[in-house]
Amino acid sequence: NVGRCICGDAGQRHPTVLVPASSGCAECTTQLCERTFEHCGAALRQGGALSVHCIDRSAAAPRLAIASFLVIVAFLALTALGRERFRCLRRIHDAICHR
Repeated sequence: NVGRCICGDAGQRHPTVLVPASSGCAECTTQLCERTFEHCGAALRQGGALSVHCIDRSAAAPRLAIASFLVIVAFLALTALGRERFRCLRRIHDAICHR
């Protein structure tokens, strides 16, 4: 899983940390960010905000998003490659392409 540490109030880069997928997002804590990244600890000591956003890669939503993206890309590639050979693909290609 991927945890993104948001350290401080200023617009700066937000470092990411990898946590084991076996524990889900339980290990994505502010203490992990504070120990791992020095500027996160400094931001916390200076009174800034410190928060963590975790992306659970084993959840259904990210898997569905990636699978649907792959299906759409495959469909578009097949449509582009087969438009000259198959009439139905030519109609689809003409419908989705701008001229």
